Amino acid sequence: MRGRKSPRGLWSGRIPLNPEPGQRLKSVSSSPFEGLIVPIDKPAGLTSFDVVARIRHASGVKRVGHGGTLDPFATGVLVIGIGRSATRQLGELLKGDKEYLAQVVLGIETDTYDFTGRVVAQHKVEMPDAGSLDKVLVKFTGTIKQTPPPYSAVKVGGMRAYRSARRGEKPDLQPRAITIHQLNLIELNETGFTIDIVCSHGTYIRSLAHDIGQALGCGAHLAALRRLRVGSYILEQSETLENFISRLRGVR
Repeated sequence: MRGRKSPRGLWSGRIPLNPEPGQRLKSVSSSPFEGLIVPIDKPAGLTSFDVVARIRHASGVKRVGHGGTLDPFATGVLVIGIGRSATRQLGELLKGDKEYLAQVVLGIETDTYDFTGRVVAQHKVEMPDAGSLDKVLVKFTGTIKQTPPPYSAVKVGGMRAYRSARRGEKPDLQPRAITIHQLNLIELNETGFTIDIVCSHGTYIRSLAHDIGQALGCGAHLAALRRLRVGSYILEQSETLENFISRLRGVR
């Protein structure tokens, strides 16, 4: 399960505003940005909607969307579609496989299953060795049942689960089938470990971290998350949000 090296740092490459064939879709719009699909390296601290709103403002195009939400603390590939012809294609991206690099901290459980939440339990940790951890990780590969985290956008009885959770209620979330294609141990450290995950649409990495902690008997939460790939769009193709916005304004 080990052997894969983690990506290093941020990519400094650029996506031209006149992209390669297949990146811009045909449109009758007069906007120079209509039909553009571009992977952005989302910074921490912004919601996916924040990114969409900033690109909408910079491009002057009202119809802008993204191909798969990232939590505010997460970074990495967020595929953006500008214009009607591009946003129509984003639904297909949502169905594609994704790849993540995740840091997990053992011994501390939170209500959100990540470091932003309230601590609900702490446990003494006997740090596993790589071999022991690999034996647990293999149990989470293939098609498995996963319950979304309480703080998620899944609807329960017509209401988003996170709304119920914020009111102190426990949403009745049901397990659903997901597929973990690859789950590789990258690194062990004094507080937990780093893993590389290739998974299907609908997978919650926060739930995966939580469930691995339960399987180890010590609890866990997600400490950091970076998305490396959405379908065929990879981190190495992605551009920082600030650089992309600067170039949009330059063209306008």
